[in-house]
Amino acid sequence: MQRLFAEYQRTLQAQRFRAGDLDLGRLDYHLPLLERLDAVEDSSVALYDLYQRKYVFLTSSFKFLLGYDREEALGQGPEYFYRRMPEDDLETVLDTVSRTLRFLYLQSPEERRDYKLGFDFRIRRADGRLIRLLQQVVVLELDARGNIWQVLIVNDLLPGGSQEEPSRRSLRHLRNGKSYLFLPGEAEERGGISTAAVDGRTGAEAAPAGAGLTKREIEVLGLVAVGLASREIADRLFISQATVNNHRQRILSKTGARNSSEAVRYATRLGIL
Repeated sequence: MQRLFAEYQRTLQAQRFRAGDLDLGRLDYHLPLLERLDAVEDSSVALYDLYQRKYVFLTSSFKFLLGYDREEALGQGPEYFYRRMPEDDLETVLDTVSRTLRFLYLQSPEERRDYKLGFDFRIRRADGRLIRLLQQVVVLELDARGNIWQVLIVNDLLPGGSQEEPSRRSLRHLRNGKSYLFLPGEAEERGGISTAAVDGRTGAEAAPAGAGLTKREIEVLGLVAVGLASREIADRLFISQATVNNHRQRILSKTGARNSSEAVRYATRLGIL
């Protein structure tokens, strides 16, 4: 854990900022929209500043933790939340953030805003109950030299989220739909970074990087997402309706969803669909 945290700190500090390269008016530009999102969405929203190493916007009422102290979290940064995670989840979160940042540092400044990171983790509420959150992260602002400056963070509560299961994570290119980094069976390169990519919409390799769904389960879920009934899916895939229903039950079990709509929403947010 100490090694992971030290690597995480080194990665955050790897960029060299100059105050003159920052357009401080950009925060004022984004704040009204962030405040509105926080007021009307079920998600919880944060904006993290890598130059100041702190949150510059944080949801006024973290809807999932029951006992969240906003002022403490603003002062302590992500570490406030890290202390509330089980050790296994924290290790995955630190590794995910470090590897993603190192990957983005290797991309051209023009491409750094073209990726979306999604991962889930367990965190403890004030009453001691473990819940599972899905966090999505995109680069919102760069400085004048292309450094990653502000990142937008959106958290959603996952259904059935306290079960003992490994965290899932994906890094998806927003324009070409490909998945990077967190692919099973890929050798790590460039100091722990796998640069290989697959088409996350159809590649069989991409499924385990999401909810552990098979290629066929992703096909079924994709057809559910566009409104097809089980019989129509069976006709489309040349399988029986009973087989389709079995796939749907396994999808619900693997994603922890209560119904197909929740499974589709979860898979879409994580980048599986």
